[in-house]
Amino acid sequence: MIITEGLSKSFGKVKALVNIDMRAPKGIDGLIGPNGAGKTTLIHILTGLIKPDSGNVEVMGLEPWSKRQQLMKMLGVMLERPIFPQKVSGMRYMLHATRVKGLPESEAIEALREVDLLDSSERKIAGYSAGMMVRLGIARAMLGDPEMLILDEPTANLDPKGRIRLLRLFKKMHSEKGTNFLISSHILPELQKVCSWVCMMQEGKIVEQDYVDNLLDKYSSQIYTIKVSRPNELANALRNLGLQVKVKGNTIYIRGEALVIRRKVPKLIGQTDEEMISFHQLGRNLENVFIKALRRHNNRIG
Repeated sequence: MIITEGLSKSFGKVKALVNIDMRAPKGIDGLIGPNGAGKTTLIHILTGLIKPDSGNVEVMGLEPWSKRQQLMKMLGVMLERPIFPQKVSGMRYMLHATRVKGLPESEAIEALREVDLLDSSERKIAGYSAGMMVRLGIARAMLGDPEMLILDEPTANLDPKGRIRLLRLFKKMHSEKGTNFLISSHILPELQKVCSWVCMMQEGKIVEQDYVDNLLDKYSSQIYTIKVSRPNELANALRNLGLQVKVKGNTIYIRGEALVIRRKVPKLIGQTDEEMISFHQLGRNLENVFIKALRRHNNRIG
């Protein structure tokens, strides 16, 4: 879906991107990193807004500058700080956008409904909150059912309910329409809920990139916790599998090979007729992965 090779970009003495080699597959992909990591610069290059100093780029098989007109027919884009005409209503703005694209007006109405702005669509954009403007930008990007949406900080300024609704919409669009996504965010728990693949960036460099499950397996703790109704009986059975086990109250802490634990423990619980209250791996989240991957990256270059 997206391929970059040796991509670098500087603004004066500031190195915004340094030798970026990225292979982003089809699906819902995430760009992770703190503010200033280079995510927005990379998105501007991918969408043909700026050129790199060096390196090659392909988005959906097309080079973003020489083939930009063709590429933009396949993409929907929302930049980090979208700008809108303030004196028109959200509906009028969206209807104008459909006419420019040669689309039926019904698409504007449906897009506004999807981002929960239809009831506010007759209000002037000047009266929209920051979160409403973000949703309007996403609605604009959705027009025409693009093959891929590139969204820079799409959940910024949204309340928790709005963020959840939006993430569910992204998953729905991917499952029902096959829409691909590249979503930039510094809020890792949100990306973990929707992304199957992520690229982690820091100071213009790639720290790590892979499918989310692979990264969670690679960097998460080898310790699992299980809460059951009768822990001592299950703990003895787990020890017989060669696993390191410790019991505290009704919680069992298990250390061992992840595949063995995930495959055999649920079966064992079923055989012992235990009531499982919870079962999870400690530190299995993207925040933990990013911290460990960054530490490993710094040690490697240091």
